Amino acid sequence: MDTKLVNEVKKQDLFTDIYEVTDFDLLEENFGDIALYKINEITYEEEEKAPRREAFENVLGALRDSFNNFLYIILGTKEKVSIYFGVAKNSYIDSSNSILELQDVGDMILKPSIEGNFRGSKIKEIISDEKEEVLKVIRNQGNKYAYFEGNPGINESEDRSDFQGIDRLIDIMSVGNQGTFGLVIYANPIQKEEIVEIEKDIYKQYNYYNTVHKRSYQLGENQSNNTGESATVGSGTSESTAKGKSSNETSGSSETKTEGSSASDTKGSNESETKGTNYNKATGNTWSNSEGSNKTENTGKSTTTGTSNGSSTSSKSSSTGESAGTSWGTNKNKSEGGSKTITEGSNLSQAKGTSTSRTSGTSLSKATGTSTSKTSGTSENKTIGTTKNNSTTKNSGSSTGTSETENIEIIKKEIHSWISYIDETLLPIIDYGKGKGLFRVNTYIFADNSATLLKLGNTLKSLSSGKKGNKRPLEYYRLDNVKDKKIINNLVNFQMNKIQNDIEKDEFYTVNSIEIGNGFVNDFYSSKELSLIAGLPRKEVNGLKVTKQVEFGLNTTDEKMKEPLELGNLVQSGKILENSEVNIDKKDLNKHIFVAGVTGTGKTTTCQRILLESGMPFLVVEPAKTEYRIMKLSKKTEDMVIFTLGQDNIAPFRLNPFEFFPHESLTSRVDMIKAAIEASFDMEAAIPQLIESTIYECYKDYGWNVNTNKNTKFENPFADDVYAFPTFNDILKKVDAVAEKQGFDERLKKDYIGSIKARLQSLTLGSKGLMLNTPRSIDFVGLLDKKVVLEIEEVKNTGEKSFVMGLIMTNLREALRAKYKENKHFKHITLIEEAHRLLSKFEPGDSVNKKQGVEIFADMLAEVRKYGESLIIADQIPNKLTPEVLKNTNTKIIHKLFAEDDKESVGNTMILEKEQKEFLSSLPTGRAVVFSQGWSKAVQVQIKLLTNTTSDEEVDEQILKDSCINYYRENYRREIFSESNIFDREPTFEEMKTIIEFSRSDLLSSFKNMYAALENFSIRDIRDRSNIFKKANKEYVKNIRIATENEKNLLAKYLKEKYFVKKKHKLEEINRVEELEKNIIEFLSEEITDEKIDSGDPLEIKKLAMEKLGKGDE
Repeated sequence: MDTKLVNEVKKQDLFTDIYEVTDFDLLEENFGDIALYKINEITYEEEEKAPRREAFENVLGALRDSFNNFLYIILGTKEKVSIYFGVAKNSYIDSSNSILELQDVGDMILKPSIEGNFRGSKIKEIISDEKEEVLKVIRNQGNKYAYFEGNPGINESEDRSDFQGIDRLIDIMSVGNQGTFGLVIYANPIQKEEIVEIEKDIYKQYNYYNTVHKRSYQLGENQSNNTGESATVGSGTSESTAKGKSSNETSGSSETKTEGSSASDTKGSNESETKGTNYNKATGNTWSNSEGSNKTENTGKSTTTGTSNGSSTSSKSSSTGESAGTSWGTNKNKSEGGSKTITEGSNLSQAKGTSTSRTSGTSLSKATGTSTSKTSGTSENKTIGTTKNNSTTKNSGSSTGTSETENIEIIKKEIHSWISYIDETLLPIIDYGKGKGLFRVNTYIFADNSATLLKLGNTLKSLSSGKKGNKRPLEYYRLDNVKDKKIINNLVNFQMNKIQNDIEKDEFYTVNSIEIGNGFVNDFYSSKELSLIAGLPRKEVNGLKVTKQVEFGLNTTDEKMKEPLELGNLVQSGKILENSEVNIDKKDLNKHIFVAGVTGTGKTTTCQRILLESGMPFLVVEPAKTEYRIMKLSKKTEDMVIFTLGQDNIAPFRLNPFEFFPHESLTSRVDMIKAAIEASFDMEAAIPQLIESTIYECYKDYGWNVNTNKNTKFENPFADDVYAFPTFNDILKKVDAVAEKQGFDERLKKDYIGSIKARLQSLTLGSKGLMLNTPRSIDFVGLLDKKVVLEIEEVKNTGEKSFVMGLIMTNLREALRAKYKENKHFKHITLIEEAHRLLSKFEPGDSVNKKQGVEIFADMLAEVRKYGESLIIADQIPNKLTPEVLKNTNTKIIHKLFAEDDKESVGNTMILEKEQKEFLSSLPTGRAVVFSQGWSKAVQVQIKLLTNTTSDEEVDEQILKDSCINYYRENYRREIFSESNIFDREPTFEEMKTIIEFSRSDLLSSFKNMYAALENFSIRDIRDRSNIFKKANKEYVKNIRIATENEKNLLAKYLKEKYFVKKKHKLEEINRVEELEKNIIEFLSEEITDEKIDSGDPLEIKKLAMEKLGKGDE
């Protein structure tokens, strides 16, 4: 029987040449019998160095009760490698009664198992077209195929485990110019009932092997020789008779079976010594007297030797003994008719010896024996006599003995190796498979050329070999595309090769693990072996990301929120938990929010979500981008107003820094303007103070008492049609006189004046001048009821941009105070993007003025909370911000950050551990780490998208223009554009559009300059006045000739309402454009000469006016 087994073992890898293989058609064309999933990213936990193989074993274990085949596919090209998992129909099983459809097995078991064991992994289901492409590559007729058999060997030691990773296979195959290649493994789970049967058959075969693989023999020899001598001299008579009978019968049977392997090493020492003395005394009715002496000498020698040799075991021993002794004694005997004997004695024994034994070997023996012994006998003893003698006795003797034994064992090593294979490989696989799953596994490789196939086969074989389990190592066999067509067809169809076997079931189970009759040719793998060759890369490869995941908290607060504001979904190790929302409480918004993250990581999306979900009116200050425009397309914010600061031709904005609120102290306003200047511009120590003094002087010129906050020139300086506040033009004109009073030396005075004018002059030019050098500001209190975005992108200078932000924050704070007085329950949100422009951290080398300015605005964080204001501070560079921002914001939402100092600054305020801080650089777009008051740990959140800031969709600028025009229509009474005072009703859309455009025209600008020159000139000398008028009028006449008809009409109405009527000048209604120049010149000439010129011809009027002014032809 064992010979037949060995023959079958030898040829077991050549089944393709011996057995007929069942053929199958390809799976259905609609690919409904295959579910495939591509692994795009795999994750591992922070305490591990790489994805654990045990985690993938759990994935395989989840499929143990499935009747479908598990698929593992690696497809490689010159560009990259793709890894797929999936399930395929098992054509040998009727799946009509299955609980789950094949697609359900993939969607509800396989995919969730991968995502659960590798939390955060990104897995994509492959749809029909992509699936077809994958199968075309596998089934390409030009492919070369090879089939694998055997068991992989696993290196258990941790320091060698990464040398068996599939990433090494991919890296090796990626080197060079090889073409397309693939590794395909499909495994069918074996049900537990069948596992029990397989185990029984293996045990049965195992027991048989143990009876035939070993024989034992024993040979023995013994030799003994004794000599002795005795001499007695004496006289006497004696008679003795002895009779006796005995019977003894013994029978027995023994059987001994020994198997195993042993090794022993024994060393020992013993010592023994014996001494003895005997004394005998006897009396009787026979008297006897005897005297004598005796001497005894003994000599002995003993030697023992033993040998053992060979795969069959033999032993031989011999023994030789030697002893010597001398005994002297004297005997005296007296006896009578009776006898009495007394014996006394004592002994002492001592022996010495040393023994050393070393034995090693493996033996399996079986012995059977029977023994029978029978003994009988009779004896009788009788003594009569009287003896009287005198005797001397001398005895001498010697003894020599030799013994030898030999044991021989014969082991059939080939069978013994299969016993070891069952012990060390098969049975552990079965045992592990009971718990984690046992599979029938087929493995094959393919490539588009033989060299690549050879490289792939040898590499996989090498990586899959270990210290153990190499009796049947993983080997591959080339398949012939013609001869082995049926086999290849089954392989590319993901079906087991089934054969008609004609050998006994028990043998073939051990060899090829198939069933009786129609059997499957494949290998038994537990999930441990399968995860070795069908595992995931331990390191990142081209085509698959491997990402370390760091654990964050999974719980926020136990308190039930009355008004939750949803941020997104909780993330656990990269996996988005769709049913777990992360909310912050709306009532806590006024404790402020800090949002950070580098460009393009979702910071703006997060801010927009908070604004939209809050349901509150808001103000967004956006210094550098126009990303908040997209919110205009949302139904929630379609009424949002967007102003383009610095781009006056789209949505103009007007802000006079010197206009303050009725409740506000004039001194407080000056302090805030000064703080904005200090925080934004680098200035020498005295310059801010010089500007401050100039501002106070200008307020005095407009009738303000700086001590009482009262105005003596205007009854109601805060009324809509009153202009009671200075402008930058006023500051520039006044600075010379103020500097003169300070007592600076000439050089320093010129330096200071030059520095101030250079800095402030730029704020009066172009769009910045239209925005800031204006008599009235937008109604900030009214803005608080709206959704507003202020874009400052077109103000390019960094200092000026910061200055504008400071002015906006100043007006916001005072508007909030005014609103709070009206409504104590008012709520509002302000979002400041790129807050470091205004709230920058004080660095060594910065001026003290800057530090003071930043501190004033930082204090606002705490101050505005009491007015119901919620601040959202957003920035790309947290470490640039003053520390108060991080300390005074209750909720922190941190997107991806790269800089170490940025991660440290935010991490320390969120109780992040070192690994969590480092992980901030790995956050994907839209992912954030969030921490809020009352949370024990920071959590990772996938922010839900409400607006798409990266789409190609843009908001038409005309929409921005229209919404801005409508805003100014609603607020026309405020006379933000002074031209709007010509209407005693709300202007139409077109009228307000014309007014806004006219406010930027050269015609109005030239007239204002001309009139301002006259009105503000204090010297009454007519020639001085005429020189100013000459210059201003030249500009005016030039512009009026190129002006449009609409502009001239509008100017006529403007002049009538603005100047003529208010100055009680009797001017008839202007009905024709032609009369415009005539009337204006007439008006101006009267202003200058105090004399009206009557003439119907405008040119004549002009000529006469010039003559009166002494300007000749001009």
